[in-house]
Amino acid sequence: MIHRIGFYMPGLIAGLFVSVLACAEPRMTFVYMTNYAPFSFENDQGEVKGIQPEVVENLAKRLGIKVRHELHPWNRSQQLVRQGKVDAMLTTPTAARHEYAVFAREEITPNLWNLFVRKGNTAIIEQIPGLNGLDDLKRFRLLDFLGNGWTKLFMKPSDGFNQIHFLPDPSRLPLMLARGRGDLVITSSEVMNYHANEQGVIDKIEEFDIDWQFTRFHQVIQVSRQSPWLDQGIIKGLDRATREMKVDGDYMAILNKYHSRVGRGYPFKSQLDEAYLQENGFYEKYDTYPEFRRPGEFDDW
Repeated sequence: MIHRIGFYMPGLIAGLFVSVLACAEPRMTFVYMTNYAPFSFENDQGEVKGIQPEVVENLAKRLGIKVRHELHPWNRSQQLVRQGKVDAMLTTPTAARHEYAVFAREEITPNLWNLFVRKGNTAIIEQIPGLNGLDDLKRFRLLDFLGNGWTKLFMKPSDGFNQIHFLPDPSRLPLMLARGRGDLVITSSEVMNYHANEQGVIDKIEEFDIDWQFTRFHQVIQVSRQSPWLDQGIIKGLDRATREMKVDGDYMAILNKYHSRVGRGYPFKSQLDEAYLQENGFYEKYDTYPEFRRPGEFDDW
């Protein structure tokens, strides 16, 4: 039950890229966070699956390019993009990331964070209408997973969040909450609903919508400033292909496949609005980016 309460390096890198790929079909390498279903994970056949890689595969087909998917711990994934050892990732646009990556404009993989409670836990449920922000959660026993960067940023022990029990990975959250191991979970609705459905406990937990600060944010494709794909106009190409897949329904179909509420019609609105994007200057040079050309449509490849 759900309740309502800028600059990139041309020339030299492109030349090196062409020499490496002279006898090979170019592939664009994307990295994702390991073990973060439904966004990214490895299935029983050893394949990289999830909302993010499946969106990327759809975009690649539309652009006529080949892609490679890699899973790493999240800090490692970001470092690989920073170092230019891989081409791109999908994550929240921030000023720190903009220092080493160029952002596409189109929103991809929306992320909304909500409260979750064990169904029937009236002692907790009755308190929820009176909660107005993260500070109000300090008195509850919270469940979370190790390595959650959002928690490290917004719910620090030094700020009074001293009752958080950390589980090995996010897949354990619905089951432990359903068993009464904690009072509340505040986490990604997509992550919680996916695992609750997979584990058969979706009817044992209740989700409460919140619209607190830092709980509604979108993600975009971010291409390393050292990637040679920038010279080929990949940013505008990805944006164009993303708009196409949103229009023809493929985008929502992928979200719905993984139990995303947005895929089922939830009216998502990112708190990272146009004012935030302009303030950080993420797209000041967007109009100067080259138009996309497929491999084979230009002389150098």
